[in-house]
Amino acid sequence: MAIKGLVFDKDGTLFHYGGTWAYWCDLVLADLSGGDAEKAKELAKAVGYDPDRKEFLAGSLVVGASAGEINQAWADLLPDLSFEDVDAIAVKHLESLPSLPVCDLKAYFGDLKAKGMKLGLITNDYEAGAVLQLEGEGVLDLFDFVAGFDSGHGAKPSADPLLAFGKAVGLPMEQVAMVGDSTHDLGAGRAAKVGMTIGVLTGPAVAQDIAAYADVILDDISAIPAHLWG
Repeated sequence: MAIKGLVFDKDGTLFHYGGTWAYWCDLVLADLSGGDAEKAKELAKAVGYDPDRKEFLAGSLVVGASAGEINQAWADLLPDLSFEDVDAIAVKHLESLPSLPVCDLKAYFGDLKAKGMKLGLITNDYEAGAVLQLEGEGVLDLFDFVAGFDSGHGAKPSADPLLAFGKAVGLPMEQVAMVGDSTHDLGAGRAAKVGMTIGVLTGPAVAQDIAAYADVILDDISAIPAHLWG
């Protein structure tokens, strides 16, 4: 069946990963540690972040887990702060995120809507953060569905957020493609039995990391129209 709906991951797919989330991690770690350098290193290690190199390590929670899981890992190391305290600090610093889109998102998604595509965004970040970033790029109104880990549909790699997209826009999964930069993204697509999983290389993963989960691997999302329609 022809693909009639495209669901995108956010970070590492629509936005360059490292420049955005390394910056966020530095802010949150400084806040949570109260300026204690050793505590900041301990917190960074817990989520798989190297603050000296500004890099995320293999298996990093920041890359693969939900925001709730990341905050819990930090809260477990901070007996004086509750999960809610950590969550509030993490959310506060979302407002400081730089926006580093991988292409001209307004033109890109405008073209896809003109082709009649249903568009969705599913992230393991907060829904509110996703909405803010899409609004900042002037593309929120082009999306038919936006969900975060906290939207009530679960988190990737569960199939549930993709199934919720299909229900919301009235498409069977075989007419939907899942686009992402990680095994969580593409694994969710496989779990939902989408018509196509499309891997992109604008996140921390390299091609061999996601090859087993991707039907096709492209340099970035700008190559998708040519792949689908020639």
